[in-house]
Amino acid sequence: MKILLMCEGMSYLSGSPVYYLTLGRELAKEHEVYLFSRWGKNVRQIAIEYNIKPVDNLFPLNTLTERFDLALISQKPFFMPNANRVINIVHSEYDCETPTDRLDHYIAIRPEIKEHLIEEHNIPAEKIKVIYNGVDLEKFKPIQKTERDYIKVVIPATRDILRQKLFDYYAERASKDFRIYIYGSNFGAIINDSEYISLNEPTFHIEEHIGDADIVAGILLGRVNLEARAMNVMSRIHNPEHPEEYQEFYPDWKEFVERHDIKNVAKQILNDIYKHN
Repeated sequence: MKILLMCEGMSYLSGSPVYYLTLGRELAKEHEVYLFSRWGKNVRQIAIEYNIKPVDNLFPLNTLTERFDLALISQKPFFMPNANRVINIVHSEYDCETPTDRLDHYIAIRPEIKEHLIEEHNIPAEKIKVIYNGVDLEKFKPIQKTERDYIKVVIPATRDILRQKLFDYYAERASKDFRIYIYGSNFGAIINDSEYISLNEPTFHIEEHIGDADIVAGILLGRVNLEARAMNVMSRIHNPEHPEEYQEFYPDWKEFVERHDIKNVAKQILNDIYKHN
């Protein structure tokens, strides 16, 4: 098939871009895959290496006239693609993921997002299917940890105000015995200087750091939790408003693979939605 992926925010590495790179790589094994976005240089190069064909979102915005069998879209694109079927994949309850109106099919990557779409956007439940976030188990697998005498906490997250309270929570606890390593672009969060807090740019090879962690932390249920479980590392899912409230994430392996292996995610999207609806 000829498949179009559309995600506005591919300028830097964060949840949605990594989702589409991971999904696109899997789909490209058997299909012709295009990814339309405003690109960051490094992210665009990763797409090319994954056999995904990048399409640049340049002015005028609505000149992508090619016909596709399937379009998977997120972050409410400026125009509707020319495709036999368009499916909106919604990654969060935040405004940047406001769903596109009047489609026949929506994917929510968590049950809570499905409830949000029903209650806040009046989308009929029968139009929404929960297909969980996917992780590449060939990339994220257990590794040998570094020997050390402290607890290593890894937070792969954009440094933005949505996560300010999470960063405050860990900054208050940073010490010689409890060290914090943050990987993500800086978008306005304030993190006080400390010899026990390490601020780092985002990296596509985050597996090297997640696999070496004792604890991985994030808000809600995100990619970082899946990547940590794939590498046999316990992670925490924090309430973004009250980060002292959190759940530990380490589900049963069989259930985890069934839900989150990117191979199974891609099959569900194609078989459960594209072919059977």
